[in-house]
Amino acid sequence: MIHLVAPLGGKVIGKAASHEDAWWLCSRYCLAPLPLADSSVVDLVDAEDGTKLWTVRCEHVEFPFDRGAFENRKRDSLAELDNGLPAWPVAEENGIAFSTFKARLRRGWSGERAATEGTRDISPNPDDEWEKTALENGVSVRAYRARVQAGCPEAIAATMGLSWRKW
Repeated sequence: MIHLVAPLGGKVIGKAASHEDAWWLCSRYCLAPLPLADSSVVDLVDAEDGTKLWTVRCEHVEFPFDRGAFENRKRDSLAELDNGLPAWPVAEENGIAFSTFKARLRRGWSGERAATEGTRDISPNPDDEWEKTALENGVSVRAYRARVQAGCPEAIAATMGLSWRKW
């Protein structure tokens, strides 16, 4: 179930489905929660109005900056996860570039899918000797293929470092 989240002794800052999500939300809002390794850092308690509330022990009880400015950040408002949290921080943690994330949203992907689905890895062609040479020289398959497509000779594309355009 999804419950409200608040730093211990502070105001509600959002919603979370688990104690890890509650801790992460406080961390995302720069409230400096204590390390999650201690099980008493996050508790599910009964609030005054009878609802359940995740309380997180944090160094800061109030936002150390303007809350409105934080909540109106353009990237955080692009899409939401299924639990109502902003999707961009999750995409960022999953190593998805912002341009990729934005392009996925433009194509109609849900915030959840755009933030969590990994990018495709390009597998090398085992029959291509130059791709093998490129990998041995620290050039990725994607970079090698892009260089060849741009008109660079295969031998140079597979062996040159960052200065390949000067050939």
